[in-house]
Amino acid sequence: AIRGSYAIAVISSREPDKIVCARMESPLILGVGEDAVYCASDIPAFLPLTKRAVVIENGEIAVIRPDGYEIRRVSDWSLVEREPETVEWTAEMAEKQGYPHFMLKEIHEQPECLRNTLRLQNKYLDLMATFLDRAREIFLVAAGTSYHACLAASYMFSKLAYLATHPVIASEFIEQEGMAVNINSTILAVSQSGETADTLEAVEYARLRAATILGLTNVVGSTLTRVSRVYIVQQSGPEIGVAATKTFTSQLSVLAQLALRVAKIRGKVGHRQMEEIERKMKEVPDIVERTIRENEEKVKRVAKKLKDKKIFFFLGRGISSATAMEARLKLMEITYIPAIAYPAGESKHGPISLIEPGFPVVFICPRDETRKTIVGNIMEMKARGAMIISVIEKGDEEIKKLSDEYFEIPGSLPEILSPIAFIVPLQLLAYYIAVEKGLDPDKPRNLAKSVTVK
Repeated sequence: AIRGSYAIAVISSREPDKIVCARMESPLILGVGEDAVYCASDIPAFLPLTKRAVVIENGEIAVIRPDGYEIRRVSDWSLVEREPETVEWTAEMAEKQGYPHFMLKEIHEQPECLRNTLRLQNKYLDLMATFLDRAREIFLVAAGTSYHACLAASYMFSKLAYLATHPVIASEFIEQEGMAVNINSTILAVSQSGETADTLEAVEYARLRAATILGLTNVVGSTLTRVSRVYIVQQSGPEIGVAATKTFTSQLSVLAQLALRVAKIRGKVGHRQMEEIERKMKEVPDIVERTIRENEEKVKRVAKKLKDKKIFFFLGRGISSATAMEARLKLMEITYIPAIAYPAGESKHGPISLIEPGFPVVFICPRDETRKTIVGNIMEMKARGAMIISVIEKGDEEIKKLSDEYFEIPGSLPEILSPIAFIVPLQLLAYYIAVEKGLDPDKPRNLAKSVTVK
């Protein structure tokens, strides 16, 4: 017997016209074409060939023949009847369309992806918001970039809905919170692929302890959608680049909408404030579009200056500390430059000892209630010779004068929405530093798009 996690495909020399596939925990999907059947671990692999997909479940075997396929359960060899689902993505969406890399294409796709999130069906957002409102305790569980979205979401739920949530890294969830999980717990799991092994392990553990499972993902038919009581598909389209960009900002948009709906249910936001946030939410895609257009050439120039730096600092306060962590991850994973991210207030409790003349420190500086103290942090770093790179709102002359380089966000956003726009110049910065170093940002070493191992 085969043990462990696997998705395998086997051909026998005795029966070369047959492929036998099996799945346990790792994803396995069949693409059903007019005159062929394909097996893959992710839908984009066969998108140019067919848009009809069948998801193989845990403990199932698929036998592929020239005239079709059949699915059976390993436990009793019973036949499984499962019709293909039609994927809404197109092959063109999974191609570069003239961009040198998928990552740059996906950064530029963010305005349209954000517009898609604003068109999500209200009934699913309202249903999930109702579950969150009734929950006694909420854990936001995710890995990598999705965890940073959860970290930002914890500020959104607290600021808007007065709702305490606990963001937890998926691989630590069982050790950190496992014994506290029970029938009164609600898990909101966030995973771009819906197949992240650490997240699914945490979800399965919580499910067996009778917790309520909610899911946010980008892939219809993924494991996360099938184990969730309620799930939302964020409608970002396929993301091919390993470094998440458009799926991060789309996650933030959906989570902000959820926080706003919970606030509305709880009566925690006045009518006028609600209307203002909803109006600003509709402006976000245009602000992101202008941010890319107005900053890209400057980012290219700054990237040339920074490409040989040996280490970076990313600092932010409040919800911007999540933005700082995501910017740090983007830089590290595609440029291979070590980077540190901290809430700016913590920088003086040790990390500031690293600062020496020319040390690059990136500050995320929205005009929110943290701005006054972030100015003090910038001055602390500048006094020690740091090179200050800041992301600011257009017209913030005070921080502009303190900065060696700056990127401006062309519009004013409420605090809970600021990470969606403020991360964008730093995505571009990571991309162009990688290009300047001669690296392929789409395929960073040692990384995979869907992390399906624990």
